[in-house]
Amino acid sequence: MKSFLTSAAMLLAVLLFSCDTNDDADTGCVDAICTLEFVTILVTLEDSNQNPVVLDNFEVINAANGSRLGTSFSDSELEEARQLGRYPLVSDGVLGLNQERTLIFSGFIGSREMVQSQYTVATDCCHVSLVDGELQLVVD
Repeated sequence: MKSFLTSAAMLLAVLLFSCDTNDDADTGCVDAICTLEFVTILVTLEDSNQNPVVLDNFEVINAANGSRLGTSFSDSELEEARQLGRYPLVSDGVLGLNQERTLIFSGFIGSREMVQSQYTVATDCCHVSLVDGELQLVVD
């Protein structure tokens, strides 16, 4: 958890210092007052007995262009998330400001796709949020 907080703080610092005020003017975010909270939307996978589903691999695809989204999680954070069955869909700073995107989450055990789910997410001047999609999934 400590490494997650450190990573989140570093990412937030990079985002804050790399902001160009001209970019903010273009998005209408000049006067936005944002919290220091770092938002990550998680997809939780359980089996029918409410046990976490540990995937070998997962991916999040931007449906508009087919590109794969990265994650801000470190390897150890990803491993901890896998053991809990909680997988990052998208975090602050991954998408541009004031956008809405359709994302496809796919999870694999071995080469078999165990789950695929579609989500609509939006960003404002500060954070990412879920517009549509089920974050708690049962995988059999």
